[in-house]
Amino acid sequence: MNRLSDLKRMILLLLAGILSACSHDDLTETRPAENGEPLVLTAVMADATTGTRATPDNSWEGTETVIVEVIDNYDDTTTPDWTQAKRGIYTAGTDGKLTFTSGEQSSWLSDNETKFVRAWHYGNNSEERSDSWSVQTNQTGDNYAKSDLLFAQATTVSGRQEIALKFYHQVAKVVVHVRNVGPVYGSDGVSVTIGDWDYQVVMDGTASTDDMDGNYFNWTQGNTMGTITAYSLGPKPLASDENETSLASFAALVIPQTVESNYCYLVIKNGNASYFCYSSTEITWSAGRSYTYEVTITRENRVTVDNITVSGWDNGGNYDLTTTE
Repeated sequence: MNRLSDLKRMILLLLAGILSACSHDDLTETRPAENGEPLVLTAVMADATTGTRATPDNSWEGTETVIVEVIDNYDDTTTPDWTQAKRGIYTAGTDGKLTFTSGEQSSWLSDNETKFVRAWHYGNNSEERSDSWSVQTNQTGDNYAKSDLLFAQATTVSGRQEIALKFYHQVAKVVVHVRNVGPVYGSDGVSVTIGDWDYQVVMDGTASTDDMDGNYFNWTQGNTMGTITAYSLGPKPLASDENETSLASFAALVIPQTVESNYCYLVIKNGNASYFCYSSTEITWSAGRSYTYEVTITRENRVTVDNITVSGWDNGGNYDLTTTE
């Protein structure tokens, strides 16, 4: 019996020696993968510019909420199941870096893992996903940025690298430059409205990631109609001649839509006077595009559209449209 006990003790001592010889690093290699490195995310504007603030002007103020969905261990030979995605809430910094604030945070599970990632920013900083969206009726002040909607198309990333999410504006932008001539010359009381009470524009719609044209949603227009008080940009150089500065310039974000011919799509107001601009043909405002109108108020109380340009949300790639009155 004593010999058997001695043998047991020798075996236990031998096992203890083997375990103590294992390094700390050897043991940590088997830790759960969920203790890996969290994703490093940046939010990049597709039409980035400099010297501007707020998303309608292609930069982050540093307070915007971004909803990020991540599919871990993604196999690109299969259809992605977004119901299994981790959804995290992030805040975008002025440099575009995303800081995790709540929800589910994804981490790298291995060095050769592939992630599938997409993201949204709603102008009202909603933390809830929705296919429905409305622009603000009065877009003065902060309501201009609150009307914006951005989406970063799903992208695959492997190997623990930083993930740059490229955001595209999903609404359209209408810019109006009022020339400093005619009855409005020198006035400081000019304003612009998109649509008129007799000819209202669409204010809401639905858009799904299941129906996209490249990086942009195909919108289904809603039933809410109204007018939009545009945001003041102050005097700006004209698109057709940078040596000429507007009396006043304005911008509004609109749901992508087509305005019928002979509709009043712009109203320029100066005190108690109103000047109406009608479409001579159908006008289409598409997602992710900026439509710039240079208008002249004549002494006959008419609005003449001298020049129309269409571009992305930066200042490049303009091309002319048919002039309307």
